[in-house]
Parts: sequence; C-alpha cells; structure tokens
Amino acid sequence: MTLLQLLMLDHMGAGRWDEAEQTGRRGLELTTRHGYALFAHQFRAFLAMLAAYRGDTDSADGHRRAVEAWAGPRRIGYLTQYANAVGVMTALARSDHATAYRFATAITAPGEFAPHSQQAPRTLLDFVEAAVRSGHLGEARRHAQAALAAGLPALSPRLALVTAGAQAMTAQEEDASGLYEHALALPGAALFPFEAARIRLAHGERLRRDHETTAAREQLEVALRILTDLGGHPWAERARAELTATGVGIGTRGGGWQSLTVQERQIAQLAATGLTNKEIGAKLFLSPRTVSSHLYRIFPKLGITSRAALRDALDAGTVPPDEG
Repeated sequence: MTLLQLLMLDHMGAGRWDEAEQTGRRGLELTTRHGYALFAHQFRAFLAMLAAYRGDTDSADGHRRAVEAWAGPRRIGYLTQYANAVGVMTALARSDHATAYRFATAITAPGEFAPHSQQAPRTLLDFVEAAVRSGHLGEARRHAQAALAAGLPALSPRLALVTAGAQAMTAQEEDASGLYEHALALPGAALFPFEAARIRLAHGERLRRDHETTAAREQLEVALRILTDLGGHPWAERARAELTATGVGIGTRGGGWQSLTVQERQIAQLAATGLTNKEIGAKLFLSPRTVSSHLYRIFPKLGITSRAALRDALDAGTVPPDEG
C-alpha cells in the first residue's frame, strides 16, 4: 500500500492528476476490501486533496469529513492535520479566505514550524495565500520569514519553490517582482506545475494592480494555460478573470476548431447538444471528471468562457457539425 500511496503523491505533485485519481481509487478499493482502515483513510485524504485542487469541493468535503470522523476519536494527528490541509485548499478553491485561514491556523500558528507537524511546511503557500487574502498580512509575512529561518528551502525543491513564492506574496511593492521572478526561475519550479502556476497567477495579479499590463498579461496567459491543462478549475477561472481585466478579449484569443484534438471535438459536439458530463463519459468511455477537465481545455481554445456558449459556437460555425 505504501508504494501505491507514494505513486499517487508523485502523480499529484507532477500534475498527472488523472493518473493520481486512478491510483488513489484503486488503493481505496483494495484497502477497504481487505479491512485496512488506516490505509483506506490515507487514500481518502489524498483523494480529498486532489478533489480540492480540481475545485470539486463537495467531494473534497465528503472525504475530509470521513477522515476527521475516523481519525479524530483515535487521535491520529497526522490524518487530522491532513484533513485540515484539505480544508484550507477547499476553502481557497471557493475563495472563502477566512475559512481557509481558520483551517490553516489549526495546523500551525503563524510563524511556527513545529518538528512534529508534517503539514505545517507542506501547507506554507496555502497558509500565506489564505492569510494575505483574509487580511492577515502581518501574520503572512511572519510565516514566510519563519520558513526561511527554519531552513525549509534546503529540505526539498518543492519547499524551496513555495518558500520563495511565499516571500514574493508577502513582499513590499518594490521588491515583489524580483522575488516572483526568482521563485519561478528556481530549477525545481517545473517539477511542481500547480504550485508554480499559482505563484505565476499571484505575480500576474500583482502586476495588474501595479498597472504593468503587458507584463501582467504574459504571466496570466501562462498561468491560465497551465492551470487549464492541469484541471485546476478555480485557479484557471481566476486567471481568466484577471486576464480579461487587463483588457484581453478571451474570446479573440482561442485557436478555434482546428486547435482541438479529435477527442476534444467529440466532447465539444456532445456537450453542445446538452448532454451532461456523465452522459458524455458513458458514450466515450471516460470518467465525468475527465470530461470536465477536457471542457476546461476546450473553452479557451474556442474563445468561450462557459459550457452554455458551446451551442452558440456550434451555430456560428466555430465548431463544425459532426460529419460522421
């Protein structure tokens, strides 16, 4: 079971989320069938985090509550802390930053990285984002500085990336751009696409606020592409909204019908008829979540922002009718 867990976590970190979900569901099924409750709840916790990454907050909440209900009475601290980490990410996906900060401070106090708390360093970027966006900038800065003092960047490439991202998110205006550029230039940044894209998104948001429109567009366009490809829908929507706010007409930037793969064309045509993701998946032998991920890749290619616009795109000839 440990091998399956490590494989799932490796897939998650590298952005191979479909593979991560398949591995996690297999692990959950095996451990449940054989009565390995501890391992089963570990897989459930990992699946909860993956669902939160994707913005499937109902699934994330369901898994998290199941983990809390089982681990809490047994005082299995690392599982209850993981459940709190899921709570942070789920609330961030909902843009409920006050709740995200509440979950974050249940893991660790601002400025503290206790040795016994596995999730304190792992949730550094989430803590800082929740703190900044909920009006706790001082606490966010203290936490980012504590990460440096604790030597987190030396422990792993991921911690080096998120520590640098946290420094940039909490920096004074005149220092922020340089720190963002430093974070994104780290050798390990490409290994962790979700974290790097979130840092890039925050950089684009800061640049837009500073009226550096061209530079903001460059960061936001890359962030949008990566987050859309990953299936990190809430963050992709944020990037799309920020890009629109720079004056970019998303509808004019898609590659059109020719930019879609064969499978994307099939999904677009079926979705335009009003079929649900589950119904499309049944026809194409895909999971509903995979269909959802494909749709979020399709939208920017067709220059649209919602499922409802697919029919208009079809009628306008952006998506040609199925010749088969």
